[in-house]
Amino acid sequence: MDKEQFKKTQPIVYKTLSNALKRGHLAHAYMFAGPKSASVQEVALLLIQSVFCPHRDKDGFACMECESCKRYAANESVDVQWVDKERIKKQDILDLQERFSATAKEKGGKRIYVLENFDQATPDSSNALLKFLEEPGEDLFGILLVENPNNTLTTIQSRCQLLQFRAGSYRYVKNKLENITNEENADMLARSGYSYEKAKQLIEDETFEILRDSAKQYVKNIHSLRAVYFMQRNVFVAKSDITTKEWVRLWILWVLYLIRQKEQTELSFEQNNKIVSILIETLDLLARPVDLLLCLDKMYASILKVCR
Repeated sequence: MDKEQFKKTQPIVYKTLSNALKRGHLAHAYMFAGPKSASVQEVALLLIQSVFCPHRDKDGFACMECESCKRYAANESVDVQWVDKERIKKQDILDLQERFSATAKEKGGKRIYVLENFDQATPDSSNALLKFLEEPGEDLFGILLVENPNNTLTTIQSRCQLLQFRAGSYRYVKNKLENITNEENADMLARSGYSYEKAKQLIEDETFEILRDSAKQYVKNIHSLRAVYFMQRNVFVAKSDITTKEWVRLWILWVLYLIRQKEQTELSFEQNNKIVSILIETLDLLARPVDLLLCLDKMYASILKVCR
């Protein structure tokens, strides 16, 4: 985490957390709200490190270099539970409570839980968490990561301190990514709103190249049923590790990027615009609980209709 960049791009969040850390008065629950480009996961990790770091800087934030910081970055402490699922369920919250009750606290005396994508959580999990929030332990606090806080219960919002993150800088992300990947990858990821840290994580996964190449193949043959059959049979199939919201979203963003870059020269201006609208509508649907394969099938069919 680049702390100077954090201070520059998220001044309100930076100042709020800095004051809380310096005074030793952290809220019992935070809700970090912002797009993928806002580095909310990285700030959550920095906050965790800052709680335990013995060498904090003048603003109260972790040094990020000591053994303690490295340990929490590697998620090696039982005092920190990080739940990273596309849709958190009631059992995940119950398991979280069980893990905390079954283990003794370490020397630091604090316990922290992080719930990613909580705006996608099931109603039952939200109710289970609400009970957790209503009776917070003295040394326990949580961080909820969301893109849209309005998709969470108002009763949960009221029990969290909401910190709204701004979208990251396109040029900053693109320039930094060009040090580790080619210009096209960097441009697409930066334009799509990914943070540098998240983009780097995606690039390092072999799935990234698979989805980029399949998106190019799909766009090249976008008017053909063969392109749809290929996606259905070889890429996004039931129970595949690739068939997740994160990877489907990345693939759609690649298709959107390629269409906007006029990679498909056979389409008219009007067809291009209609396809862009379909892709954006599908991305909006992914922000809610949906059947991924059904959602994709509807998108394929709508695009084929435009092309004919």
